[in-house]
Amino acid sequence: MLSGNSSSSASNMISSPSTSPSSSVSSSAAVYLSPPSSTSDIPAWLLSTLMEYISYAVILVGVFGIPGNILIIRTYTKIGFSDSINISYCALGVSDIFCIIFITWNAICFMPVFAESNLPIVASEIVIPTGGITSVIFIDTTAWITAFVSLERCLCVVFPLKVKNIVTPTRTIVIIVSIFTLTSIPFASIMYYLYTLEVRFDTERNATILGVRYRKSPTAVSVHNFNQVYKLVVMTLLPYTTILMCSVFLAVYLNRSVSWRFQNSGNVTNSNSLNIERKKRHRENTKEIRVAKTVLSIATAFLILGAVGCLRLLVSIIWPQFRPLGHYGETFRLVGRVGFLFSLSNSSVNFVIYYTMGTKFRQTVNDMFKSKTKWNDVSRKPLPRG
Repeated sequence: MLSGNSSSSASNMISSPSTSPSSSVSSSAAVYLSPPSSTSDIPAWLLSTLMEYISYAVILVGVFGIPGNILIIRTYTKIGFSDSINISYCALGVSDIFCIIFITWNAICFMPVFAESNLPIVASEIVIPTGGITSVIFIDTTAWITAFVSLERCLCVVFPLKVKNIVTPTRTIVIIVSIFTLTSIPFASIMYYLYTLEVRFDTERNATILGVRYRKSPTAVSVHNFNQVYKLVVMTLLPYTTILMCSVFLAVYLNRSVSWRFQNSGNVTNSNSLNIERKKRHRENTKEIRVAKTVLSIATAFLILGAVGCLRLLVSIIWPQFRPLGHYGETFRLVGRVGFLFSLSNSSVNFVIYYTMGTKFRQTVNDMFKSKTKWNDVSRKPLPRG
């Protein structure tokens, strides 16, 4: 049976390896997920207060993040998908919406006003399959889509004349669907094998409640250990490294492009045909630079805001004391909640990036709001009397 402590985090529950295989087999889910009170490194009242206020911050950010991503999808749908990167932007928006929804639900489940209500559920347990696992799935999906967008932009720099034949809209759709599938099915299958719903009688409430049970068997321990390696290498380090390397490459490319444009800005010839051709190349180069800056901004936001979750997972595997059963169990939980807040912020900031750096995106958004304002003005005008 899982702990009912409202200061726990579902993300911590699903990403925390056991101290040893034998102890995991013989332990109940409560022992496995909840650190002993004698090893508390943060006072319980302080941890509970910090968790609660972080939950409020998560909900506040989520309120702004969902409309922003809906507007991203609507805007790029209106712009069209002739440019394959617009498909990736829309897919990123879809993943971010689900990420925000499930992280916000995770925060609600750990707020005292909800966790201590009389609903026939154990909120801190139910959140594992409904908020914790699902949040991690879409955080990983966002990571891989960001990695794909960064890699696509690098291909545009290396193969500027061939990239449209390499990265076509059809291939982009296939890759995006594959990312959604491969980041969700393997991880979800593992986690829903380890955690199962359980209906039981609660003697304190004198009622039947719905909770979650952690599967206990040698097979479950092996599956959990495999999942830790899979999560670290495939879902965390690989996309993070890809984004980092592509970001460095794009930063160098942008620096060289700016220098080249500065050096050639004063070269004007008397030939009109050459000047027209130069202006055409200048417009194309300006567009590529603008898109590269947008992708670099998205990647940088991900690297900064996703660093907490990445480092937390890496440290917890290397250092046993930084696990739920370790001496720094409460710090592990607190850092996990902060990591969720940062991941939520990463999923909510893209609209600001697109609107600030994308000329066509900004113009399309402004046109949509102008047309809506005109329609409202027309609808408010009184009908002429006949």
